[in-house]
Amino acid sequence: MKGFVITLATLVLAAAGQKHECERPCIPGDTRTCMYEFNIIEYHTLSRACYDCPNTLADCAREECVAADGVSRPLLAVNRQLPGPAIQVCEGDRVVVDVHNSQFSDTETIHWHGQHMRGHQYYDGVPFVTQCPIMGSFRYDFPAATPGTHWWHSHTGLHRAEGIFGAFVVRQPEDPLLAAYEIDSPDHVIVMHDWTHMSAMNKFLGRHHSVLDDYARVVLVNGKGRNYAAKLEGVEMVNTPLEVVTVTPGLRHRVRLVSATSLNCPIVVSVDDHRLVLVATDGSEIVPYATDSLVIYSGERFDVVLEADQPVDNYWIRFTGLIDCEPFESVQGAILRYEGAPEEEPAGALTYDPAYPPGTVVNPLNSAGGANEVTMTDLDALTPSTLPPEVDRQFYLAFDFSQVNNSLLYNPDLYPYNGVSEEWQVNTPQLNDLNFVFPPSPPLSQPEAAIPSLCRYGEEVSPYCESDFCRCTYLLEVALGETVEMVLVAEGQIGDENHPFHLHGNKFHVVAMGKLGSATTVQEVMDLDAAGGITRKLQDAVEKDTVTIPDGGFTIVRFTADNPGWWLMHCHLTFHSEVGMAALLRVGQVEDLPPVPAGFPTCGHFMPEI
Repeated sequence: MKGFVITLATLVLAAAGQKHECERPCIPGDTRTCMYEFNIIEYHTLSRACYDCPNTLADCAREECVAADGVSRPLLAVNRQLPGPAIQVCEGDRVVVDVHNSQFSDTETIHWHGQHMRGHQYYDGVPFVTQCPIMGSFRYDFPAATPGTHWWHSHTGLHRAEGIFGAFVVRQPEDPLLAAYEIDSPDHVIVMHDWTHMSAMNKFLGRHHSVLDDYARVVLVNGKGRNYAAKLEGVEMVNTPLEVVTVTPGLRHRVRLVSATSLNCPIVVSVDDHRLVLVATDGSEIVPYATDSLVIYSGERFDVVLEADQPVDNYWIRFTGLIDCEPFESVQGAILRYEGAPEEEPAGALTYDPAYPPGTVVNPLNSAGGANEVTMTDLDALTPSTLPPEVDRQFYLAFDFSQVNNSLLYNPDLYPYNGVSEEWQVNTPQLNDLNFVFPPSPPLSQPEAAIPSLCRYGEEVSPYCESDFCRCTYLLEVALGETVEMVLVAEGQIGDENHPFHLHGNKFHVVAMGKLGSATTVQEVMDLDAAGGITRKLQDAVEKDTVTIPDGGFTIVRFTADNPGWWLMHCHLTFHSEVGMAALLRVGQVEDLPPVPAGFPTCGHFMPEI
């Protein structure tokens, strides 16, 4: 009977928050076609849609008003929303999204982060890899085949940082975690992201071609928050609305956390007077683990269960940014409000403190584990698994910055890296000392098209170098069905950084994580491994699609390459990936792929002979 009560309570609350016809209780056998329209336009915070917001707070809730933190700035928006529309569907639903690009002069693609697109590879949403960029309208059409908490975002230029992203949740009719909670409300999805007070393009250009910083100003929660950096900017903070998460006393609530950050802004999440029980990460269930706080990196997702077992009141949900969010003390609060509590803010102060809250922290920054620190290799997958001791293919991938004459940033004849003062020296993010170049045509949908600057893992790359700067379409190749291990090394030779690694089209087991010091090298990691100094977790290792690499250390992942296609893998920080900290993984051959959809767009260079 208790199980029935849990199911009924879950369905009642889910139905209460219904916004789209496919946002519903999931019932076995009930699969639907879920249609969405995404209209992408240039937009602005505090536009005329906001009337007297933030002076009149009720105006901030008007339809199409993007108040953000009360600072006026341009953005890109889907349907004039920040974040864009949430997609919340059931496993097996057919998701059809018509994207209409109404920007004045830019293209677009949408990536469905966490959906592996098995059998629907052409809709992964990577420009010049799986499709041509969208200049008009494009229909994405794929099944919601990967359950869990995911998200969608632009994969074109800096558009994700400009505001093109949103939640994507796929619930199951028979949830293996159902006994862990009573409530799974669509309103309990929290998308957090960093935010600046200028356009992302101005931030990028100011950093890479001038002497501006690359720091965030605030963290927003579901597009809401306050400019707590105001005092450091010399302006006055306005009291814009905060996100409110309402809970029922005595019940356990599943809260879904998504990090949509673009800059290097890991976020510490905690809730005053409450513990969080982790039950899933990146859509994969884990053995429940109770913690006091967690750190979430760009692209990651965590599902937590919060039990409303405290006195009826309001409590801070705290979001504290690190690294690029630290100089301007980027902290944000959402309100955890018990039903029956007064509609007011929590009593405690919301101040910036980069130290972890007392107790246990999961997924700590640049750490392989320490006192009260729990890494991904310390957690166990809910579904038991045993990995074989050997793999078919192994790749070493080094992530670091280089002091090179990147031709995108420097002219070696006029202003070389070593010919300008230190304030003008910007280091180049690279993968294996290379910068990735997108091919002119998507090799997935146009396999006959040449890739002019193709270079393969393990082969000579000097033909693609200009002095000390090398760039090419970097490719790793594996046969369909091979087992693969990737040793991801954040060498950390320059700066104190962090690189969240994301692999498209696949999940991987996180089998090892270590930190050798403030800096390391691939060779040092290889030598340590050869000497037996790295132990791999082959039993019940958690599965993810995005994982942090400790600076001066390594993360080792394994997976079976059973999804044919061309899959991008990259650092998930926008400024790093767009400069070229990326590579392609090709799985299988053309004959392993489904046919290209009829009428699928084509593109490429047009350079006829003279």
